[in-house]
Amino acid sequence: PIRIDIPKGPFVPTFDEQQAGHQTSAAEQAAPVEFMTAQPAVLVRPLANLTTNPNDDHLSIGLTAELVHALGHYKEIRVLERLHQHYESSSPELDCDFIIDGNIRRDPVGVTVAISLCDAKKGIQIWSGKYRGGRETVKMISFQEDVAAEVAVRIAGGNAIISRHLSGNSKNKKAADLTIYEAMMRYWEYDTLRTRQKFMRAIRALEHAADREPDIGQIWSMLAAQYADNCGLESVARRTPLEKAAEFARKGISLEPTNRGARTVLAYVRLLQNRLREARSEAETAYNMCPNSLMVLDTIGWVTALAGDWERGIRYIKKTIQLNPYYRPWVHHALCLNEFRTGNYEAAYRETLNFMMPECHWDPLLKAAACGQLGKIEEGQAAVQALLALKPDFAKRGRILISRYVKFEDIADRIIEGLGKLGLKIES
Repeated sequence: PIRIDIPKGPFVPTFDEQQAGHQTSAAEQAAPVEFMTAQPAVLVRPLANLTTNPNDDHLSIGLTAELVHALGHYKEIRVLERLHQHYESSSPELDCDFIIDGNIRRDPVGVTVAISLCDAKKGIQIWSGKYRGGRETVKMISFQEDVAAEVAVRIAGGNAIISRHLSGNSKNKKAADLTIYEAMMRYWEYDTLRTRQKFMRAIRALEHAADREPDIGQIWSMLAAQYADNCGLESVARRTPLEKAAEFARKGISLEPTNRGARTVLAYVRLLQNRLREARSEAETAYNMCPNSLMVLDTIGWVTALAGDWERGIRYIKKTIQLNPYYRPWVHHALCLNEFRTGNYEAAYRETLNFMMPECHWDPLLKAAACGQLGKIEEGQAAVQALLALKPDFAKRGRILISRYVKFEDIADRIIEGLGKLGLKIES
């Protein structure tokens, strides 16, 4: 008589009273969405208990459940689960693209969890990992949550294993021929490398995707992020108004209000609009949607720090760097600015070595400013030349470009002072 739905992502149940004689199944009621067929399906099989102790079954069942939950936050994939009570090793698998397997073992010191990801179509393993936990039962739930969060971001994150594994299939396709998932992969490729070429490939793909499937919030959020990037970085000579970025970001949230990434994009737009309190609020809302998840935690930390909550933002960033090998390298931008804020120019210089985004003007800009403050004249002047090659008018427009991301005058002044020590005078 009552139908209970638990939608993927927030897992907040809804309750609907069924009409008499019309109790259809969820599968019958859920109308298929065309773009879903292009999403990779990931089957999570129950983790095997190899401890020889049946009392440890709760560990394998609990970790499997946590893993399904963590993967459910990544809306770019479809998560399938093989229930423990129905699992038979000889049973035929569902129609899936990837399979997650694993096991749990004990030794006198603690617990070892081994997890692997296989390409179900090709029958090859493409990733594996091992995780160690102590013997304390009281800490086992947090251990399960941490392992699930790390595995999920390694496997299903934007530019992680699954998308990297599949990216070659659509490399030469035209934007109009891409599936929705392939369009998203173009965005993730840009989001990591941040080159002009990747920018144009991604924005064309997303615009075609938005025309074909206008009700997918994630596409609008990605478009908002690209518009915001171009407003802040001026990467390409293309009109991308910040007002449009805000409009797209709000549309992404309205279509997918529980999408953590959508909230993060709006926080970024608010940062560029100098609405710092709103930027921090949106970033914190995104964080609170799932505090244990590593999904977009690097971006949440980056916005939080640049909007003025440096301690919290840097903490989020460092956690992501520790646990997510595919974190976005531009978070070192915030780490470097934080060192400028405290006057620790040696630490700021070390952060510039991790930036590694030569087509983004912030890469040579921060290196030059740090070198200037440290008296590394020759290396600093080489960085100045690289900066002027990307932004020939930087001496004239430097304060404007810096202010897009640096919202505090004392930090901006220290950057400009460092450039001045290398002979690059920035107009007021």
